[in-house]
Amino acid sequence: MTHSFSSILTYCIQAIAILLIIFNLIKRNKKKIGKGSFSLLLAFLGMAVSFKFGNYILGDHLFSILGLSAWSNNVDNTGFHYTMFLSIIFFIPSLIIGYKNPEEFGVKIGKWVSSIYLFLIIVMFIFFIIS
Repeated sequence: MTHSFSSILTYCIQAIAILLIIFNLIKRNKKKIGKGSFSLLLAFLGMAVSFKFGNYILGDHLFSILGLSAWSNNVDNTGFHYTMFLSIIFFIPSLIIGYKNPEEFGVKIGKWVSSIYLFLIIVMFIFFIIS
């Protein structure tokens, strides 16, 4: 119980630090915040569902809520990790919104993050199919 509390506390402190950095960037921002800024938010959500926070993966938890397995081989959690497909749901709209609103705050970072992650997901999927 103590270990999970310290993990939660650590993640809360990290989240607060990240939010402070983001608020500082917004304050110094010269670009307007608008619809295009959702590109950055969607990119962060895409990363959040696929990152491992200690022993917790948000995407895996979402799959379990739906009664689905997050792995192609759910016996020992091996094979293809379906959480990558869940993150695609966030990355593709991030790119679309970013290209439609290129002059707004956060768009450039959102497009880059989404592009890199989508490229890596495609490469990993191709390697999975080949092997």
